[in-house]
Amino acid sequence: MHNEHLNKDFFRYHASKARSKTYINLREVSDRFKLPPGDYILVPTTFEPHQEADFCLRIFSEKKSYDRTLSWEAPQG
Repeated sequence: MHNEHLNKDFFRYHASKARSKTYINLREVSDRFKLPPGDYILVPTTFEPHQEADFCLRIFSEKKSYDRTLSWEAPQG
């Protein structure tokens, strides 16, 4: 498990490329997206703020894909 928090600045400078059509409090949420090749971060969330939960992410790709853990540092300023 990788426990790293992305601060508000990350989301200010990196626009969302895809998201669920409806943000809903369900056990399972699925959707399909067609994205160009690139690096993406998946951000699972809980419906209520400041709650912790276990998540199972399943990603299917029609083309070969690679997963890896990335680090990001907020811009200084």
